Amino acid sequence: MQLGSTVTLVYKGTLEDGTVFGFANEEDPMKFQTGMDMAIDGFEQAILAMSEVGEKKTFTISEYEAYGEYLDDYTAEIPLEQIPTSVKVGKRIWLSSSEDGAPVPATVLEVKDGIAKFDLNHPLAGKSLTFEVEILEIEDAPENFVSAQEKAQHMKEQTKLLGGDQGIDYR
Repeated sequence: MQLGSTVTLVYKGTLEDGTVFGFANEEDPMKFQTGMDMAIDGFEQAILAMSEVGEKKTFTISEYEAYGEYLDDYTAEIPLEQIPTSVKVGKRIWLSSSEDGAPVPATVLEVKDGIAKFDLNHPLAGKSLTFEVEILEIEDAPENFVSAQEKAQHMKEQTKLLGGDQGIDYR
């Protein structure tokens, strides 16, 4: 399969203990274009190695090819009066970063003395993931396909040319 192909597939994702963390079936399959950062790296690489409709494959990707390692100190403590919704331990909510306003999913770890402590790790961080996959359809890449990585590199180069943020000091 080539980069930029659009793939339709079914899958079942499990953890090492057999717990199912996700799936897509024939009634509601997963569809994505490769090379556009629409799937986690290890999953996309395994799919790119597949080449035909009907092909089935089971593969395991490490935490580093999935959602990264679990960071014990990747937490936030926020006074309850700054949280516009009720929180209870185990609940997932979206927090907004004051830096860029982008929403960040977080899990409530503890509520004590007017403070909520949140885990900012992805729920699957630190875990190896096993996928059972079957390809249902492959659509060829458009003739003028540009991957997300190529686009990001191009934008970075254009920013430098236009006098924007230089990023790295090249002196």
